[in-house]
Amino acid sequence: MKKSHSRISTLYREYIIEHSTHPHNYRVLDNATATAHVNNRLCGDDMTLYCRIVAGHIEEASFTGTGCAIMKASASLLTDAVMSMPLDIALELAANVQHFLNGDDMALPTISPFQALSGVRGFPSRINCALLPFSALRQILTTNR
Repeated sequence: MKKSHSRISTLYREYIIEHSTHPHNYRVLDNATATAHVNNRLCGDDMTLYCRIVAGHIEEASFTGTGCAIMKASASLLTDAVMSMPLDIALELAANVQHFLNGDDMALPTISPFQALSGVRGFPSRINCALLPFSALRQILTTNR
């Protein structure tokens, strides 16, 4: 059992490294209808989330910024996940990821790509890095309801 858990942890680490070194949707979204700029003063993460919202859905999302691997990977995963997502579902996703990272294993489905962020749960300061993109998303969604 321990060997299996170790393999899963290794796969999650590799997945996070891949998303941080080759982040998806890392660009300014020229036709964005909403943006949010957030930063984490504790570690220096600084990012902007761009969304094009059409008819109650996030049609497209991207991000730019500088920061740690966790923040970049989280933003990459987030922008992939919210494409074509209704605004209320995206807001629910943000809440579920926050609950998951704060220890609620049942907040996300087992097959969720955000399970890869589970490694930060033991490091409270890193949880803030993983949640920073979701903070930007919540800002956008509460403004565009």
